[in-house]
Amino acid sequence: MKFQALSNTLLRQIALLSCIFVLGGLLVFHLNSFIPALLGAYTLNILLGNWVITMEKRWQLSRNVAIAIVMVGSFLTLLLPLYFVAQVLFDGHTLALDQYGAFFKTVKGFIEQLELKYNLNILDEKSLDKVASWLTQGATQVLNGTLNSITGIFLSYLMLYFMLKERELLEKTLLNITPLNLDNAKALLAELNKLVFSNAIGIPVIGIIQGATGLLIYLILGVPNAWLWFFVTCIVSMIPILGSALAYIPVSILLFANNEPIKGTIMLLYGFFVIGSVDNIFRIWLQNKLGDTHPLITLFGVIIGVQLWGFMGLIFGPILISMFLLLTKFYHQEFIVDPDSDEQ
Repeated sequence: MKFQALSNTLLRQIALLSCIFVLGGLLVFHLNSFIPALLGAYTLNILLGNWVITMEKRWQLSRNVAIAIVMVGSFLTLLLPLYFVAQVLFDGHTLALDQYGAFFKTVKGFIEQLELKYNLNILDEKSLDKVASWLTQGATQVLNGTLNSITGIFLSYLMLYFMLKERELLEKTLLNITPLNLDNAKALLAELNKLVFSNAIGIPVIGIIQGATGLLIYLILGVPNAWLWFFVTCIVSMIPILGSALAYIPVSILLFANNEPIKGTIMLLYGFFVIGSVDNIFRIWLQNKLGDTHPLITLFGVIIGVQLWGFMGLIFGPILISMFLLLTKFYHQEFIVDPDSDEQ
């Protein structure tokens, strides 16, 4: 009888979990276009939630008034500049791809000259064309992802209002749906919020700092479309390891191709020593202040995240990998028995 009761319980659990997974899969499949807006709303909730709490407790404002102030302030300080950036990228979208097209054309011509001069076969023409096509498609995907994310701003703010309005219910719901004990569920939620905060602040800040550092030399050297290259530098700088090199190396090669070898050399040296150093210094500083994320986690997270969620993937791609590793850690703590703890 005892075995039969256990079997019935197990069958009911399997049936219930199957319903949950099927319904959850249907919801995710049909609402996947709204996921970037949801992720954006949760990010803003983490960034702005403490401001609402401060206004409620210290300034004795009602929650609705505090939420209104925070949402209007964030719109003016965060989203209007983001909209301006999107407009520049949209207007310069084709121009930016043309710039990279000219870069690959220059590289291709240089390799052909070396092959003729030294009778070598350095690189198959089809291979270079494939690389150029892959990078062009990647750039298009990032730019389109940025524009698509911005179109979800109003939906994000609608979700953000309810997240801020019912923050206690949101936290309770997240803790209840997590299949962990309460302590580990709280630790997981705290780690998630920490990752969201550190990535939402750290990744864009590093990109903007490197973009501003690059803009200085672009203007001094008279690089064509300097502001467009500034925005390109900001975006590619969010990608670890390669980062800003995806901007300043093409710029330097284009300067060489325009018969400006001195400017090209200055651009290359400045990018390697100054822009690269800025990345290393500020990345270390931000990691100490906001939390450490391994560069490989960030790299692969960005690759996965951009494909899944567009621009928001720059933030949540690394979080996805970090949460996977964290869940395996908690699974081991809760369900894997430590051999040293077994009774002899």
